[in-house]
Amino acid sequence: MRIGPLQPSVAHTAAPALPTHTSAISPTQVPHMPGNTPPLRERPRRRAGNMPPLVPLNGSAMTGRPALVALDSEFSEQRLAEVQARQITVQTLQTKLATHLAQAGTAPKPDSIAARFAAGTLEPVYLDTAAFNAMSRGLPARARAAAGPVLIDAQQGRIIFNLQRAFAPGDTFSDAALAALGKQLNLSGHGLATPNWLQPAAGTPGRRKLQQAARYHGHEVPARDGGAGFFKANDHRLLEGKQALLRNHRKSLVHDHYFEAPSTRAFGKDVMVHRGLFDNHAGIPENSLASIDHAYEQGYRNLELDVEVSADGVPVLMHDFSIGRMAGDPQNRLVSQVPFAELREMPLVIRNPSDGNYVKTDQTIAGVEQMLEHVLKKPEPMSVALDCKENTGEAVAMLLMRRPDLRKAAAIKVYAKYYTGGFDQFLSNLYKHYQINPLHSQDAPRRAALDRLLAKINVVPVLSQGMLNDERLRGFFRSNEQGAAGLADTAMQWLDSWTKMRPVIVEAVATDDSDAGKAMEIARTRMRQPDSAYAKAAYSVSYRYEDFSVPRANHDKDYYVYRNFGELQKLTNEDFGVKRTTAGAFRDDGESLLTDQPEAELLAILENRTLARGHTGNELDVPPETPIDINRDAEIVKQRTQQFQASSIPADPNHIAAVREGKQHDRTVDLINDPAAARALDKRAEALGLLTDKYRGAPVTHYLNEQAKQTETD
Repeated sequence: MRIGPLQPSVAHTAAPALPTHTSAISPTQVPHMPGNTPPLRERPRRRAGNMPPLVPLNGSAMTGRPALVALDSEFSEQRLAEVQARQITVQTLQTKLATHLAQAGTAPKPDSIAARFAAGTLEPVYLDTAAFNAMSRGLPARARAAAGPVLIDAQQGRIIFNLQRAFAPGDTFSDAALAALGKQLNLSGHGLATPNWLQPAAGTPGRRKLQQAARYHGHEVPARDGGAGFFKANDHRLLEGKQALLRNHRKSLVHDHYFEAPSTRAFGKDVMVHRGLFDNHAGIPENSLASIDHAYEQGYRNLELDVEVSADGVPVLMHDFSIGRMAGDPQNRLVSQVPFAELREMPLVIRNPSDGNYVKTDQTIAGVEQMLEHVLKKPEPMSVALDCKENTGEAVAMLLMRRPDLRKAAAIKVYAKYYTGGFDQFLSNLYKHYQINPLHSQDAPRRAALDRLLAKINVVPVLSQGMLNDERLRGFFRSNEQGAAGLADTAMQWLDSWTKMRPVIVEAVATDDSDAGKAMEIARTRMRQPDSAYAKAAYSVSYRYEDFSVPRANHDKDYYVYRNFGELQKLTNEDFGVKRTTAGAFRDDGESLLTDQPEAELLAILENRTLARGHTGNELDVPPETPIDINRDAEIVKQRTQQFQASSIPADPNHIAAVREGKQHDRTVDLINDPAAARALDKRAEALGLLTDKYRGAPVTHYLNEQAKQTETD
């Protein structure tokens, strides 16, 4: 890379090696520096008031010298990959500026910030927020004048970036960083206009107006009875004194080592707990470490938890796409807009749906890595299906490739709704992240390495009946048959695509007798054939109970759920929806039964009957007919929905086609025997890019490249 240091802070003869598995939430294991100096002990993070020492990161430079990071930063492959990606973002801006200056025919003074940045002679420093703030306080007042997430230390010849605030998703700069860079480059002082690519996307007045125009309603209120007293205590009245029966038979319906077993189907019935065993009245929020512990204490070993991904790519436990409902954020920001360092400090809350107010709990948003470490410490092994919406599954897969010790406890749950291109879309996204060309012979070892790693990761494919009418899915998985037979072919092609991983559970439920419903039944029959890759996988069915209920004057109830952006929706009495909120309604439709009410489902199985509708722990303690304003947060929800949709990345048909073609070539030896054809394919592959040193130096983990060197699977 063209960025190079003017004045190295430490000798560049030795840079710290990176430990393979440093957790993002643990004190840093400070690496040993070669020489006579003894290794440093593990140390806590520095206080923000101290100037952090800086060290170069080996492998972080594209060409030239490495970038600098604080000694207290996270020495991990993930951090190295992040710095490498940020280096490319910085270099791209340098190139644009150099071109802009050349085309303008203006040469700024050689010692100006603009000239030095364009020439690549400012040394890049990447710091977490605490270290960035400490360094900022150590600089002269003039250097701090241009407030923002980018600082220039002209005396030392450094440009300093706040990793959490200077960059935005999509390998771009944040608006705040562009504003700070614009001030410090001062192009207007050189007689030049500031180009569009150096200006924030939205002006400050507009941003203020947006924040003032809409908010997620509610404020903190004191806890009552140790939790959220506006929910009634769960009296488990559906069980009617059957607790002894449940204790005696729970072991036959709850199994440990679930994902490690050769066949989940062989276990027979298994009850899996949805979002952990949360209890609103008791102050145990969904998708929390406390909900995991509560499930374990009650004898349950298998869970499904929801996953979203932070702004810096860290998978966290969260159902919603936004954090207003569960974290008390009045801006209702998208999870993808907030860095992990901020998310993990946020207390989880439990809201009163009648007025939007909430109580804080003693739980915070947990990272998936932290959660899996937590469950693996239990005396009896637990298994966790990680519900991944949108393109969050790739972040979990990258975690499990980096942390093979966590794989046995986890499975990635993927949906046809979000992966219309099936596993090939999933693989396409990973190729783009790891900078792997899907066709070029040069990348064949890295494609093979990724295949070997993914084959060891558990997966739970979910194909809903309605998706068989989706033209995008049918475009990726075509059939020559018509009617139910053709739809069944499409279903099986999508399901079979995921067998490149390790299917442990599969969900494919027929909901009616339409052609799509008949196709689902055909697919279920095919998956039960002895030669099917799903023959040993348990069928799953999922209950979806209400998030809360409100009593009516006639002693009935109204049922409500929260949607993905924290908005409220009243449930209808549609037949399938009623079944999903009734214990025992799906007891004969699969082996793995996912439910919010595991005790009620156990009883329904043991007594072979259905129970009354509804969740006995989700009843609001309010007078009958209490009004619920489902449009209370409509404005902020609309804004966040639009932002989410604008940033969503659809399936890339051309790249997926290249992935499929590359897989076909990798399975044959034809090209080895036809050098001319191989050269022609490589030339065509180069049109896809992804082959330069600059590109390959982006987020490619050292771990994956080392795996690519292996000739055999480990």
